[in-house]
Amino acid sequence: MNSPNSLDDFDLARLNGQRDHLLAQKTILISALDEDGMPEMGVTPMIVVDGVMFIYPSRLSGHVRALLARRQGQFMLIEDEAKSSNIWARNRLKFNAEIHEIARDDPSFNVLCDSFTAAHGPTMQLIRDFTDFHMLRLRPKDGVMVTGFAKAFALSGDDLTITEHLKQS
Repeated sequence: MNSPNSLDDFDLARLNGQRDHLLAQKTILISALDEDGMPEMGVTPMIVVDGVMFIYPSRLSGHVRALLARRQGQFMLIEDEAKSSNIWARNRLKFNAEIHEIARDDPSFNVLCDSFTAAHGPTMQLIRDFTDFHMLRLRPKDGVMVTGFAKAFALSGDDLTITEHLKQS
């Protein structure tokens, strides 16, 4: 007998493909609490290298200052609305993550900058030496992926493993 939140009724390979498609987005939405507990929001380009997500945002933005201060935030990847079959049920993936800064003298810093250039174009060459920008690794802890009405799934760990079908709010 299936457990109440079993994945047995779903094609796990298809769900993993939907998750991976969302993880291939070029931008990520960010939310973090500032020092007064107010949410700060923003958006920034991202890359995924060997299954690890990185962003290179400027601390001139309130959401980035909040990320750096708390070393955690909430992130969302969302399907392009023009490609969505139903605007109310756009595919999306939301997750909580710890933030780890990659120091400029770390050997991986320049490699990651080159990966950003390859993924997002020459602007990275202009901003790579701007000291208000910080290379941040996102370490997911848990989250939720929505792939349609009544199709919400719990996610867990660094690789955002799909763990269960969520049937109750």
